[in-house]
Amino acid sequence: MSRYPVRTVTVSEQIAAPASQVLAFISDTRNDPLWCPNVDSAEMTSDGPIGIGSTFRYTQHLGRPGRRQVTFDGEVEILELTERSIEWRVTDRYQERIITCTVEPSDDGSQVTQTTRARFHGSPRLAKYLYPVLAKRTLRDQLDHLRAHFAG
Repeated sequence: MSRYPVRTVTVSEQIAAPASQVLAFISDTRNDPLWCPNVDSAEMTSDGPIGIGSTFRYTQHLGRPGRRQVTFDGEVEILELTERSIEWRVTDRYQERIITCTVEPSDDGSQVTQTTRARFHGSPRLAKYLYPVLAKRTLRDQLDHLRAHFAG
């Protein structure tokens, strides 16, 4: 693990769907390509129903303005799953993230709040300072796609 501090980013969005339906959808990482624009593919690598200990492998890309796109693989493990939240550990060649997503019922459907705590491998010069800005933009984009998925 890196000697750099953990970077934490939180975003929240209203989704027009029941909380149980939203949580069931996002708990299955194989759905990530449908709501996470930078995830190209995801597959379950463990047996049995989705629950604590379930693992997935994914491929994602990072677009970099004026430079070639970077594609890389990562692994996801469900650490906690309740009727209102899920927590994953996501590991790739750049960082380890603990992602918590809480889905609470609201008058208009569900309030989804996602928090990502990232710790970088190696020397993340650029990510050390820009990660909170870029991560917040990425997470908002994901929740916008999630909202559109349930609206359509």
